[in-house]
Amino acid sequence: MAKDKRKKDESNAGGGIGGFVIAALIAIVLGAGGGGAYGYLLMPDVAPQNSGPTDRAPPPAGPTAGRFPGDAIELAIPSVITDLNSEPAVRARLDVSIIVVHGTPQTTTLLGEVREDVIAYLKGLSLADIQGVRGFQNLREQLDDRARVRGRGAILGLLIGGLVLE
Repeated sequence: MAKDKRKKDESNAGGGIGGFVIAALIAIVLGAGGGGAYGYLLMPDVAPQNSGPTDRAPPPAGPTAGRFPGDAIELAIPSVITDLNSEPAVRARLDVSIIVVHGTPQTTTLLGEVREDVIAYLKGLSLADIQGVRGFQNLREQLDDRARVRGRGAILGLLIGGLVLE
């Protein structure tokens, strides 16, 4: 009788692995079917793109409108290198450029004035004033506002290309 029980146990041991494989396949099929049904029911009905003539004009080709008009000109200002107002000596190098309206006269004078404003503003800052994301954003906004005021309507904005602190 003990031999009969061993034979049943050995035959059930082989069936356990086969049963596991069958259960795993069933789980995979149910998961794939359930996921497909879920996605099918939640997907919005979309009409084909080329379904026929439309009354709307096609979108214009080329770049989309950005922050500045298409005829604006970017003028690079020579790198500004100055010391910050902080106890350990910290030197800052700032690469900026201005965006001006097309046809702005006296751009070299305007570049010099904006550069002087940037230097004067940086000399009054400490390292803590420009640390972190919020500090950099404040720096960008202040310089942009100062450039717009200095430009008297000719400057559309100021772009910061790089900031190095040493």
